[in-house]
Amino acid sequence: MAWLIDRFRYAFAGIRYGWLHDKSIRWQLIAAGIAVLAGFLFQIRIDQWLWVALAVALVIMAEIFNSCIEKTIDYISLERNEKARVIKDMAASAVFVVSCFAFLVGVVVFLPPLIQWMTKWI
Repeated sequence: MAWLIDRFRYAFAGIRYGWLHDKSIRWQLIAAGIAVLAGFLFQIRIDQWLWVALAVALVIMAEIFNSCIEKTIDYISLERNEKARVIKDMAASAVFVVSCFAFLVGVVVFLPPLIQWMTKWI
């Protein structure tokens, strides 16, 4: 049981480190919080919650992997070189691809209730 508790401790330590020391991870976690609040505000359905949760998990996971790759490259390559830049750019592009998916999920899930909410006030 101690082994399992340690795994959770390590995982939360990583999230804490990302929150405190990595601006990109912090912004993704804030955006995730906003998405969750919007889900409650617009009372989205359970299937929509699953899509939002998937998008949030994928973006945060990609951002964490990207940050790990960047830190690893910085650790093993003390000077700037083209190969290191390409690796970092490719990791960043993975975050971009997943973020586009999350944006699409956000539009599909939140745009209809947002339009409906706005028409009530006009």
